[in-house]
Amino acid sequence: MEIGFIGAGKMAGTLMEKVDGYDGARVTAVCDVDEDAAREAAEPREAAAYADHTDLYEGADLDAVVVAIPPFAYDDQVTRAAERGIDVFVEKPVALRVEQGEETLDAIEEAGIVSGTGYVFRYDGITERARELLEDREISLLAGRYWSGLLASSWGNELELSGGEIVTRTTHIYDMARYLAGDVDRVSAASTDRIGTEEIDYPDATTATLEHENGVVTTVSSGVTSPTWTAELDVLGDDLHLHLDYPSQTLTGQVGPEAIDYHAPTDRYGREIETFLEAVERGDPDHVRSDYADALRTLSVNWTVIDAAADGEPAAVGETRRS
Repeated sequence: MEIGFIGAGKMAGTLMEKVDGYDGARVTAVCDVDEDAAREAAEPREAAAYADHTDLYEGADLDAVVVAIPPFAYDDQVTRAAERGIDVFVEKPVALRVEQGEETLDAIEEAGIVSGTGYVFRYDGITERARELLEDREISLLAGRYWSGLLASSWGNELELSGGEIVTRTTHIYDMARYLAGDVDRVSAASTDRIGTEEIDYPDATTATLEHENGVVTTVSSGVTSPTWTAELDVLGDDLHLHLDYPSQTLTGQVGPEAIDYHAPTDRYGREIETFLEAVERGDPDHVRSDYADALRTLSVNWTVIDAAADGEPAAVGETRRS
């Protein structure tokens, strides 16, 4: 399979290496607005380099394309792939705004192509094991947190370019809440007013309560002033408590009389790319764990949290100013 890349930054580089390691696929075209960056990634792979994605689609014969660009850079990169019947993997967030993503989703669904997205925690071994343990038990409460430092790129400091920390980082925890407990119906949230830093134009700490459609409730906190990385999720239910620690890839807790202590080192990026490429080979959209439509529902939750915190009022998911 011939795979194209739109984006040649750090995340794109990681995903290219995973494609390199997949038997039966190779990177044959790389596009970036920084043509030097595109050429640097393309030349070792004997791939073509482009500075404009329109030229890439016209010049390369692709089976699939991976789009790994900043949120503000989304335009018609994915819709042009769909129009040509090219399967597409989109790094999260899959759009900056929900409305933009809905237009893209229409093109994907009309074309019937395979889509995959970068909600990479779904591919962790601890997530798989947690879903097995929860399969026959009711859950009532999830509590998650994503604490870290500032984003490395300057565009990450501006809400209108990145969606802020919630859209770019804590989105993984919101996505896991949906993956384990189902879709979210309503949100309430509160945030600080840049107590820890003036470099960003959005809150440096936010806490939210999610009401799932099935009655489960989730709390999520996020912050950008931590010197260490924390990405965790606790699950409470019928005679069970599970704790998922994503940095250490460890699952602990108890289910009934059984103590859980499970460590599962996982090449999460390798597994998500492998799964997407398998789906492309099979022509099976259901093989991926997060397609574009599913990722867009997580993005909608993210913006609902942002708006609920700003307005000081609960909000129904899908009824925010930015949806």
